[in-house]
Amino acid sequence: MGAAEKNIDASKVCFKLIYLLKRLNDTWLSNKLCHAHHCDFNTSHMPLFMSIGTDGMSNNQLAAQINVTKQAASKTIKELEKIGLVRSERSSSDARAVMLYYTPAGEEFYFHIKNQVIEQEERYKKLVGQKNYDTAMEVLQKMIAYHEEQNGKLTVV
Repeated sequence: MGAAEKNIDASKVCFKLIYLLKRLNDTWLSNKLCHAHHCDFNTSHMPLFMSIGTDGMSNNQLAAQINVTKQAASKTIKELEKIGLVRSERSSSDARAVMLYYTPAGEEFYFHIKNQVIEQEERYKKLVGQKNYDTAMEVLQKMIAYHEEQNGKLTVV
């Protein structure tokens, strides 16, 4: 029997589950975090915003850390600056580098989000158990690493 002939349990299709979890997670973030405090903040800002951290980070480091172009990172940073959550300044040690820092409102929002995420993770752990949660995180990390590795190996024909 070929792969196309196998019966597939539609409720367990990996891509469907990942899509649904992402969509539901984005809705949760939007309802519980973003719009409650900063109406112009949206879930697309989250990876960059949370990666800056309380010590700050350069725009180049940020782009590399979350695997986006410098231009994409810069665009999102400009949006975060416009809504008053992030500020940028030239690095004192390297004039070519732009450092990103939270504003006081940004730092307050960062800790609010961080606490909400920790609480949600605790609910997940209670729902599925610590061991299952840890296994799920390891599996997701391996799947991400696989795709990052595959994307790095792509060649244009």
